[in-house]
Amino acid sequence: MNLRDLEYVLAIAKHGQFSQAAAACNVSQPAMSNQIKKLEQELGADLFLRLNNEVRPTLCGERIVEIARNILKDAQKIRDTAIEFRDPEAVPLTIGMTPTLAPYLTGYFSKLFSTLFPRMRVTLVEDLPQNMLRMVEDHTLDMALVAKINNSANLDFTSIWSEPLFLALRQEHPLCTLSSITPEDVPPHDFIRLPHSFGYDLEDRLPQQDETTRINKRFDLTALRFETICRHICHSDDCTIVSALAAEQFKRDNWPLHFIPFEAPGHLRDLGAATRPNCPRKPMLARIGAYILENPPVGVIPTYQADGPTDNNPKLSVPVPEKA
Repeated sequence: MNLRDLEYVLAIAKHGQFSQAAAACNVSQPAMSNQIKKLEQELGADLFLRLNNEVRPTLCGERIVEIARNILKDAQKIRDTAIEFRDPEAVPLTIGMTPTLAPYLTGYFSKLFSTLFPRMRVTLVEDLPQNMLRMVEDHTLDMALVAKINNSANLDFTSIWSEPLFLALRQEHPLCTLSSITPEDVPPHDFIRLPHSFGYDLEDRLPQQDETTRINKRFDLTALRFETICRHICHSDDCTIVSALAAEQFKRDNWPLHFIPFEAPGHLRDLGAATRPNCPRKPMLARIGAYILENPPVGVIPTYQADGPTDNNPKLSVPVPEKA
């Protein structure tokens, strides 16, 4: 029995099929099946029930799955401990970011890591918050940049910056005369957005989209990409929500958009790093946080505290993007 055998056991229990489990472990299905048979012979007990369309753990298998999960977690802790005593730049770093963050931060973080850790290989992974948090938990990612309200209870959260929310609409839109807006004042029939949360508390107060809200629209849009919605906004009377980072980037790129700040509780999101408890990369995160305090991205309010995570944002003035 070895750790690889236990990884196979967990993969089969997770996927319920040898073929999918083998693919997840980057091994052939016959090799995995043979190894599990050898393990069952060694233990003198069946670990899985082989059914027509799925594989299920036996009662014995269920208990061994839990034991295997704990053993593999402890094995990872051993690896993590070793990382603490090695050159931090010798170990690659993998960071997750959401699709509404990554497009506006790749250049910034490229410069950050070139300055702080010039010899380290860094990989940026773009995915939805819930997927990234699972990847942090299973050690696929070292950390993920997410909003605090989207974080998992199983992970630590280190606040890095606070970021205001804006309503984006085309230039010369009738609402452009407003200096600020509340969620209740957003026109329901012209509001369009992505289905997942941006991480702001006030999102629950924004108009809810359904089939009847926009039924009178001559030309409507359902999109998977944030940029698709924003390009649509440029030549229509629709509007959407954008973060300060996105607004600043659109301004630099001369998009014909206007941005109205929200004036309501919950208009700031607490962005930070989700990491595993006792993560060995915490000293690295401290250097990243210190760099951001001195050189924050345009439009955000640094909140990192060297003595650990923070629950409350300082009350600072909100930067307002200028009209493009």
